[in-house]
Amino acid sequence: MSVGHHPEHTVKAYRDERPSITRLILEARWAHYRLTDALEYDPDSDAVPALRRFNLLHAGALVDVLALRTRDPDLYEAARDHGALLREVDGLALDDHPHNGLDHLRAQYARLHQHTHGDSCLAPQATDDSLPPKRPFLRPGPRLVRQMLDTYAWANLGLTSRFPAVDVASEQRRHLMTRGLLLDWAATAAPADSAAAVAAATAGHALRALDRRPALNDLRARAYLLDAFRDFDDQHEDEDPHPHDCAGRCDGTGEVLTVLTWEHHGDDNYTAVHQEPILCFGAPTAHAPDCATCGGHGFTYTTGYRELCLDGRICDGEPIAATVASQGA
Repeated sequence: MSVGHHPEHTVKAYRDERPSITRLILEARWAHYRLTDALEYDPDSDAVPALRRFNLLHAGALVDVLALRTRDPDLYEAARDHGALLREVDGLALDDHPHNGLDHLRAQYARLHQHTHGDSCLAPQATDDSLPPKRPFLRPGPRLVRQMLDTYAWANLGLTSRFPAVDVASEQRRHLMTRGLLLDWAATAAPADSAAAVAAATAGHALRALDRRPALNDLRARAYLLDAFRDFDDQHEDEDPHPHDCAGRCDGTGEVLTVLTWEHHGDDNYTAVHQEPILCFGAPTAHAPDCATCGGHGFTYTTGYRELCLDGRICDGEPIAATVASQGA
């Protein structure tokens, strides 16, 4: 389906393909589902590296296009992180140019769609000095994307007999909500994208029907996505704001981007493979030596991976007695 000229089409990799936000979401969530299924079912499978690359490419392209539309700095940094990890997976050096990760991500996306030049440079008409649209919700953009991908994966995995404890209905509702919000944000950032606006309204109508609410017009249905998300996500930054010079290095957001998963390559050699925002305590953190989850060393281990333990985090210098039994993002 042809789409109009939107902000991301100033990048040649996206200008030639002109992908819709809806298609990017479909591709990214399918890639994430396949990787999650493989990691849960057989993490040592030979297919995992290819699926990990597939996921990095499609999730990175979605985040990059959202960043180009919304000019959101969190999304921009997340897109660069995806590109850097993709370069590492492809065995390329990371120190030859500060933007090489993002360039590589865009070039690989172009080549995937048979645009062999893979040129990621901006087109000459890329001049937009207008202010970016205000973000309609408080959660960082990368976390919202991650929630959208995770909820899709677990809503589908929960339908299998291997994961009977998954609340499928809850995961489906969260996925509908987060996908609708991303569509609404993308449509707000590019008002000419009527297809994204229609898709966001459709998600809002579906969420209201799921919640057994009466039907509304399209604009109010889109607004309901945000209302439902606010009710669901009870950790608003403005209830207990952090200063911009917060000692926990969250820059006032209340969350700090942290590596959570490393892949083991033998000889105690680990490579970072996943990061996301976690709760900022407003100060440097330490790990309680009596943590019941990890025994105090701050990590848990599964076959081929190391995970950061979030359960025993405490503010550095706090007495151990103040340790909270379970803390997380």
